[in-house]
Amino acid sequence: MADRFLRDYLSRIGYSGDTAPTIENIAAIHAHHTRAIPFENLTPAGGGIVDISAQGIEDVLVRRRRGGYCFQHSGLLSRALAELGAADVENHLGRVYWQREPGSGAPARTHQATLFTHDGERYLLDAGFGGFTPSGVLPLGTAETVTALGTFRFVAAAEAGLPAGDTAGTDLMLQAMVGGGWANLYGIDLRPSAPADLAVANWFTSTSDTPPFTRSLIFAILTERGRVTLSNLVLSVRTYAQDGSSAVEKRTLSSAAELRDVARELFLIEDARIDWDRIYRVAAAA
Repeated sequence: MADRFLRDYLSRIGYSGDTAPTIENIAAIHAHHTRAIPFENLTPAGGGIVDISAQGIEDVLVRRRRGGYCFQHSGLLSRALAELGAADVENHLGRVYWQREPGSGAPARTHQATLFTHDGERYLLDAGFGGFTPSGVLPLGTAETVTALGTFRFVAAAEAGLPAGDTAGTDLMLQAMVGGGWANLYGIDLRPSAPADLAVANWFTSTSDTPPFTRSLIFAILTERGRVTLSNLVLSVRTYAQDGSSAVEKRTLSSAAELRDVARELFLIEDARIDWDRIYRVAAAA
């Protein structure tokens, strides 16, 4: 069963290289994953509840060639890492601070990312943070990590520039360089999360109106030199230069048919069971 899953997963992301759990190989697998499997919230936007059981994730992201949000991406990637032989693979919950007003209090733990160990050092691997998914393997103890699609770093939560009440239960803050300064993305609790904690957080995220996923549409996928995102009906294609600068082109989609075609062509979503008329109405109303 494990061999079949790993074979199907690697085929799904188009990876045929070496599978020894080295940092280089894990980085290559992560890159293939983020360029083949999109971030998308079609299930909650369509009125469904996301299934994050191992089989449920495999069915949607691998067999139906769909995407998913953080709980699905992290569940799939962590399973693959563990079966490849990576050490100390754990899923951790985090609080999202990206574009959140300081002083708003601590947000709920609605993000999931994966940690693993290599040669005694801890690394974070994330394939499901939407339009700002880190485009590389991030060591927890390095001052900053420069990737093809941005520069990232971790700081202690107390050094993130937020009131103490905003970061309750948060150990490390992941930041990205944006516009010449460091922006908070999400905070991570370094204690691993129990499967029951992940199940509760996923249920809240896929059913509540408080996170954006039941009442809006969010797509994202990475390319070798850029990020492609859809925020409701606004399509953005951002391209990064070698010096780290970037430029973005935007347009607004105007029909369910156009949304379906963009989903297929740019986000590689091929599932014929999606009700694009319903999804378009959710995006248009957001």
